[in-house]
Amino acid sequence: MFIQQQGGNEDVVISPMPGTIISIKVKVGDAVKAGDVLLVLESMKIQNEITAPRDGTIKEILVTEGKYVKRRESLISIRA
Repeated sequence: MFIQQQGGNEDVVISPMPGTIISIKVKVGDAVKAGDVLLVLESMKIQNEITAPRDGTIKEILVTEGKYVKRRESLISIRA
């Protein structure tokens, strides 16, 4: 999974490839476990599930459904 370490107990999940956000499966404040699906990213007509890299709480959702994202663009912030 692609993550960027932020200061303290926060990680940001980043896009592993360019594509369009098809659906967001979580909302701010949700508790997630490692491996839970956070969102679905469509790239080259293939739907890819982007999962949580670790247990935590959704702090911020940085994208919207229908948005095109670039490779390594920030998607969701998770805190421990």
